[in-house]
Amino acid sequence: MYRILLVDDEALIREGVSENVSWEKYGYEFAGSCENGREALDFIMKNPVDVVLTDICMPYLDGIELSEKLHKDFPGVKVIILSGYDEFEYAKRAISYGVKEYLLKPITANELGEALGKLRQQMDDEQEKKNKISQMRASYYKGQMLLYNNVLQHLITGSERDEVIEQEMLKVGLQLEAAVYRVAIIEIDLYAQNDLLDERQKKESALMAFVLYNISQEIVKKYEAGEVCQAKDNRTFILFHFQKQTEHREIVKRVCLDIRDQMNRTMQLAVNIGIGGCADERKNIYISYGEAEKALEYRYIAEANEILEIEKIQEKKKQAEFGKLTEQFVLHVRKNDERKIKQDCVLLENTLREYWYDRQSAGTILQRLVNQLDNLCKISDMEESEAYQKEEKVLQEILSAVDLEKAIEILGEYGSSVAERMDNKKNVGGRRYAISAMDYIEKNYADCTLSLHSVCSYLSISTSRFSSIFKQVTGNTFMDVLIGLRMQKAKELLENTDLKNYEIAERVGFNDPHYFSVAFKKITGKSPTEYAKEMRK
Repeated sequence: MYRILLVDDEALIREGVSENVSWEKYGYEFAGSCENGREALDFIMKNPVDVVLTDICMPYLDGIELSEKLHKDFPGVKVIILSGYDEFEYAKRAISYGVKEYLLKPITANELGEALGKLRQQMDDEQEKKNKISQMRASYYKGQMLLYNNVLQHLITGSERDEVIEQEMLKVGLQLEAAVYRVAIIEIDLYAQNDLLDERQKKESALMAFVLYNISQEIVKKYEAGEVCQAKDNRTFILFHFQKQTEHREIVKRVCLDIRDQMNRTMQLAVNIGIGGCADERKNIYISYGEAEKALEYRYIAEANEILEIEKIQEKKKQAEFGKLTEQFVLHVRKNDERKIKQDCVLLENTLREYWYDRQSAGTILQRLVNQLDNLCKISDMEESEAYQKEEKVLQEILSAVDLEKAIEILGEYGSSVAERMDNKKNVGGRRYAISAMDYIEKNYADCTLSLHSVCSYLSISTSRFSSIFKQVTGNTFMDVLIGLRMQKAKELLENTDLKNYEIAERVGFNDPHYFSVAFKKITGKSPTEYAKEMRK
């Protein structure tokens, strides 16, 4: 059944139509009724419908405006206008917005039923056509395109003998004779850190891969640059072929840029593209394919949405010296210098990217650092079994991270946790932090930007750990101590000066005089003015 929504500002008409029409008889489910177009749009956003039966003259959003909105934002929804206006201009506008029927009041239940039946038949016909098209498309891709895809995959990957590939190419009419060949592999980046991909889209990866294949095919065809096939792992392969040795690099880059930009723009999806080197013979295409696969491995250190060209990677790749960086990182962990630990992590990530370390090589460096931290854990008298389990867990998380940024984040968190454990051994009870914090608060209470984060930044300690230590040592929270000190200073100023309330508020760290007055009364039971008068007596 099709769901139908009734929209009319007259309650009697809504009640009469909803109760007197045999909706199920005509193939409909009555979804509900609304008083105006604005209410109807809100309803449709939460409760999809197939048909809207609406009046024209309504407040906020009339029937014609509602039809326009539906035509633009919900093109699949059919509209029937039920109106008392027999004017050509209304009808003409209604037709331009795809309105299926324009019925004049008064109208009987049978007349409305006939219109509904007619519309239902139209929708049934449309659905049948869509089903037929879908069946034809499925049959087509299961037939000819499947064969064509398989042949191209065998040719690109070299997974069949040359003579077998020759025979397969003859069967599908694929003729390739070129001076230079290149392979590109395109994959959708499901882990791009740009919030463009929701859980529903991740589950529909096969559908997204089909869209990628179609977009790639259109663009490659536009440039007359080669052949496209959809691989079994939801990736798309492009086999570029050119008659001139000099033209390939520019066109390949342009094609890949266009594919990436169109996927970003029309589908809000990020893609990674690996491009292999040149092959001057058809039998060597598989070598270019292998290089494209190798180029894609560097997506681990590259940004999302990257075009990775094997020649450029080989030009940039060189060996970096990580010994000094490792020593610095371990030293800053020993000192529990959280700010410098973070700086070390940024430097480490930038260095691995600059020198083009792939996943395996970068993993070796990160593993070395984890081992160093594990040694610090053992030095700090942590239980050996506990240290071993922690190291194993961290290593597993780092080596299985989706990209370098995430792996470095895990390493940094582990480094900070080791630093805290070591510092706890040297700073039993955390009194040093609490004393330093009290001193810092005393000196900076007048700064309205003073906060838990600024104190922790000054002390190079995490907010959660500081809060725990501070409460344990002082018996109060950071905010309790700060507000208490500010109120004490405010009392002194009220007792000994003629300053205005707003001046006192500013001097004790409140940038809002009203909030200062509220806070003061909450703590003392009196407003600042009342307190000053009482104390001066």
